[in-house]
Amino acid sequence: MNKNLNTRRIAQLVGLVLTSALLAPMAQAEVAGEIGVTNDYRFRGISQTAGDFAVQADLYYSMENGIFFGAWASNVDDDSYDADVEVDLYAGYAGAFGADDAVEYDVTLTYYTYPGQDDSSRYLEASVGFYYENFHFAQWYTNNYANADIDMHYSELNYSYEFVENWSIDAHVGYSYGDGADFDWGESYMDYSVGVSTEVAGVGLSLAWLDTNLSSDNEIKDGPFTNKGTILFSASYAF
Repeated sequence: MNKNLNTRRIAQLVGLVLTSALLAPMAQAEVAGEIGVTNDYRFRGISQTAGDFAVQADLYYSMENGIFFGAWASNVDDDSYDADVEVDLYAGYAGAFGADDAVEYDVTLTYYTYPGQDDSSRYLEASVGFYYENFHFAQWYTNNYANADIDMHYSELNYSYEFVENWSIDAHVGYSYGDGADFDWGESYMDYSVGVSTEVAGVGLSLAWLDTNLSSDNEIKDGPFTNKGTILFSASYAF
């Protein structure tokens, strides 16, 4: 997750979900999480750690009725926020439809925060995602990107194919557009990646090439907001 609606709205939503969760039988819920490392935290093609390593963690609570919520965190290093950590709170609903529930979907609100920074760095983003066989499509939107009262849209398509047992080819393409993209770069742009992933002794491993089609005038080769093409390696453990 690298960002992007009304602070009180998400707080109220999480509060309502939490109340519902506490009233629900524990047998109908699941607490799970994941912790991992990566050689660069890239958000939609842009580094959030100035090209350096990141340690990331995710903890979430899901219920049988489809409601879920959780928190995701990572270290960050850029010029926009006077903070060393990003914590994203999210809540939503997941379900399925079609023959044999072949199409799965989720609707999510994500609240991006940077502890230690003032409220100006926080904002909300809404998304809807669909999953069918090996494909995943998601549309993201915020009307308050970077808390600057401007819109940002992000469309992404992901594909994963297991070519041999326990090994998959993974491909991703995303497109950032709207006033937020103009605000950051003066242009809309695409990010894309292709790689392989596997699991060894319960540890998920992935290796991928990632790049963007930002114009040469907007290329940043090192430091904050590095966006040049790079090899990304990550390892994670789910519990």
